[in-house]
Amino acid sequence: MTERCIARLPELIAALPPHIRACCDRALFVERSTGYANPPPSMYAWLEQQFHTVDAVRTQTIVRVTNRLTLDTAMYNPLRALRPLEADASTGIDPDAALEQVIASYAGSSDMFRDPLRSTPADKFGRIRGRHCVTASNVAKYDGWHGLVIFDEFHPLCFNRDQLHDYFANALRWIAHAHRADPTSRYPLITWNCLWKAGASIIHGHLQMILSKHMAVGQIERWRQAGIAYRQQYDSNLLTDLGAIHTTLDLGIPVADGVTGYATLTPIKDREVVILQSSRLEPDMWNDPEVQDIRLALQPLWDSVYAILRALIDGQRMHSFNLAVYLPPCASTDEDWSDMPVCVRIVDRGKPMSRAVNFGAMEMFAGSIISIDPFSVAADIRDYLA
Repeated sequence: MTERCIARLPELIAALPPHIRACCDRALFVERSTGYANPPPSMYAWLEQQFHTVDAVRTQTIVRVTNRLTLDTAMYNPLRALRPLEADASTGIDPDAALEQVIASYAGSSDMFRDPLRSTPADKFGRIRGRHCVTASNVAKYDGWHGLVIFDEFHPLCFNRDQLHDYFANALRWIAHAHRADPTSRYPLITWNCLWKAGASIIHGHLQMILSKHMAVGQIERWRQAGIAYRQQYDSNLLTDLGAIHTTLDLGIPVADGVTGYATLTPIKDREVVILQSSRLEPDMWNDPEVQDIRLALQPLWDSVYAILRALIDGQRMHSFNLAVYLPPCASTDEDWSDMPVCVRIVDRGKPMSRAVNFGAMEMFAGSIISIDPFSVAADIRDYLA
């Protein structure tokens, strides 16, 4: 075992400075167990080929980490990364080349977003044109206000820093315009489903935004309420303490000033990175339809998101992903949002050309099964950014 890996998490926590260890003990539940298997000799040759040694299967180390407040749970066994996937029939074609062929086949006349002014509806307030994108109203909505930012660039993995800034700036403008058109809608969320494994129905790159009326969506509200409970019990900020725990454990990622980034110990799936912006967004900032103050405040966050995305895409070959931006309400509310920073979550959704899915019954109904060590995720991103 390497010095820093998920299998040694209990020892790593025990070696933390006392004040950080206390934060860890009150925020996280960590349990390490051993699984045993007794394979017949007839399996030995196959096990050695698949898992390198028979002993690796005979005795397995499993680590479970649960956030005591949000109840996010992840179960780790690196051996699962080596298990056979019968749904992946080898074609002899390089998977990256095969992916590019599929993406290219949807370009041109097959691209539904090729001419968004003709192929997508506008919102009640019209469209917002950015330097590299344009907004549209979603044709099949999952909230009353549900819009798109459609990239001028067709390929969803081809973007530079300036383009990414513009995509998020236009998403923020859409939120401000939707709120101005309907002041009762005040809870924003920005998401990005990249390629079909992440749930994208259209390959052409695009963000989605919703603005809800009376309550934030469930995951954001769960995090907000967890922060309130943690504050009441420990007089401290939950997400700040989690950032300190992960950074001290060497799971942190170098990002811009005022921003915290880390590979989380409780990912929803492999390679989840959490990025937190410490500066607050006040409700009156949304009164400006160009959201100049918000765009300026969030510039370090978008710089950090860009750097980490490129490290994951180019360095770790993450080609299909989900991204979410948790934002505070764009108007005053009765509930307390003081402990909830702007947050970005990025999650790898697996190899696009694989027929296997990375969500099963455990993810749907229990907790996440993780095969990629977050310590290696953080280290690989840091190496790429160095």
